[in-house]
Amino acid sequence: MVSIDQLAKIKQRRMGKLQTAKMKKPPKWHPPSSLEREYMRVLFSLTNELKTLIKEIIIPALPSLILEVEQLYPTSPARGDDFSDALKRLINSVIHAIKGKVEETIAESKIIGVQVARYNKRQFDRINNSVFGIDIFIDQPWLQDQLKLFGSQNAQLIRSLPAQELEQVAQIIERGLQEGSRFHSMTQSIQERFGITRRRAKLIARDQTSKLNASLTKLRQQELGVEEYIWQTAGDERVRSTHKAHDGKKFRWDNPPKDTGHPGTDINCRCVAVPVLEGLLDI
Repeated sequence: MVSIDQLAKIKQRRMGKLQTAKMKKPPKWHPPSSLEREYMRVLFSLTNELKTLIKEIIIPALPSLILEVEQLYPTSPARGDDFSDALKRLINSVIHAIKGKVEETIAESKIIGVQVARYNKRQFDRINNSVFGIDIFIDQPWLQDQLKLFGSQNAQLIRSLPAQELEQVAQIIERGLQEGSRFHSMTQSIQERFGITRRRAKLIARDQTSKLNASLTKLRQQELGVEEYIWQTAGDERVRSTHKAHDGKKFRWDNPPKDTGHPGTDINCRCVAVPVLEGLLDI
């Protein structure tokens, strides 16, 4: 494995040959799809446990809560302060029960971050080796900061999954009790919330793995001296029209597209940046 400085010396010694040599086309840069799916699995495990706890702790308590409110207010709307304490106890019971799973999920998300970093380096090394025929060493002083940032941001997102879900469930129950809704109506609304939370977990997994991969791609390419890249989409029907319009076009790292930002930075973006290596080292 050689450093960038050593590569420059190699280039200087071979100048005559380099003038006629042809740069190989870099192979396709693949997004970390398998790690995205693994992160989804981790987050779905959390949302599934949350769903189970709501079904086991909150929903069985609703009939008695509804009956109590009906007895207190047989002809008039219920007041929230008459059942808020009981509702808070139910919500807090779920929060306490899910706490361990939340911390476990945060720990697993940090492992995912490390795996994304390793995957990104393998992609980077594969492309460089294919083009240059040698392994290239670059410093990575920014790597730990990137992983710490990923860890802290994802810890917040993971904690927000049960927090937002339970907040919405509490609002459904509170509104239902005040409006005199039946048990079936409330549970149906709660069931619909489960789907929303699962979709949000899926979005977090896809968006966060793509963003970390994109940040590391940019830093590694710039560390090597790459100034430009070719935009590469995922090539399927889910690609947005604005991103599809960039596919195959050349952009500079110091001048991101105004409508999308660099590949992988827009929310839920699966596009990647293929380095433009011409002029960097023509061997």
